[in-house]
Amino acid sequence: MIAPSMAALAVELEVFHADSLAAPMRELKGAYEAKHPDITLKLTSGVSKQLAERILKGDACDVFAPSSPAVIDDDLLNKPIGASGNVGAAWYIVFSANEMVVITAKGNPLGIRELGDIAKPGVRVARVTGEKDLATARTVEFLRREAARERRPELAQQIADETPIVPAKPVNVPDVVNAVSQGNADAGIVYYSAAVGARGDVGIVRFPDTVNLSEAIRNAAAVPGTARNPQEATAFVAYLTSPEAQEILKSAGQPPVSPAIHRGAVPAGLR
Repeated sequence: MIAPSMAALAVELEVFHADSLAAPMRELKGAYEAKHPDITLKLTSGVSKQLAERILKGDACDVFAPSSPAVIDDDLLNKPIGASGNVGAAWYIVFSANEMVVITAKGNPLGIRELGDIAKPGVRVARVTGEKDLATARTVEFLRREAARERRPELAQQIADETPIVPAKPVNVPDVVNAVSQGNADAGIVYYSAAVGARGDVGIVRFPDTVNLSEAIRNAAAVPGTARNPQEATAFVAYLTSPEAQEILKSAGQPPVSPAIHRGAVPAGLR
């Protein structure tokens, strides 16, 4: 009997993930592929709800990792995919968290420490404004909380007004990071993991847990009904809860949720 070639055994996993998971996923990809030479992770980054829409339309996806379990709950869980007989997702786990931060030019030349500093005349601010992007509402809530903490509630509306939403030109997390790192904005509001992922090209200003939404921002993972390699995909989801992956997530600004939270018909191997 002739043994199958390595090429025939190779599996490519299509991974859809939130923009905020881009840097951690790159690190996880490298570590996982080193341990599993027969597996290749193909990473597709984007807005969580738009990626979910692609899955419901039938796009092949082995692992879906949005920046909120609510995206799976609302858009995929037990939702039919056309006439295929499959559902968008039957289960998911919650595996890591995040927080909102302010980023500045490298070295923070303007000495930005709070919202009052980025609300000063002449300071150019960038924020996420995409209609379906979860970071849009999260940014507004962060502004509201921090402005109240600074006892200047008017700052939240002021900053929002100076960075208006233009439906024809939505701004996403990578856009904000690029605007600041390339000098087109003096400050921006993004996820901590996105700031860490900029690898020293920006300064990072963190805020107390009472305002940074760290209690609310959670990342989930599921194997959708359009998965071509469900067994291998489930193994990768299980890896996300391993000690190695948790260390990678932590160093990338995504503290792990441990033990992971389960929802739906989670496979026995993940419980």
